Amino acid sequence: MDREIVKRIVEEARGEESNLVVWDKRDTFTVEPKADVSVEDDYLKVTMDEGKATVYVEYDAIYKLVVEKDRTSRPGTRAGFGAVRS
Repeated sequence: MDREIVKRIVEEARGEESNLVVWDKRDTFTVEPKADVSVEDDYLKVTMDEGKATVYVEYDAIYKLVVEKDRTSRPGTRAGFGAVRS
């Protein structure tokens, strides 16, 4: 994934104080608005849990980034998934 695209998505998540959902080759994880996210030259660096956990994700390993917005009209759904809780 291109660094500039990642940077724009991270800035959008920050601006809206939304979660950022990251899919990479190995895992999927959600970054909460209070986490420290920095867009480096070759990777995305996420520091969570008040500095207890740091995740480095190379841009080439990222295949999907989603700004998870609050969706009151369809509770129980998440962007990128079609399943709905009944």
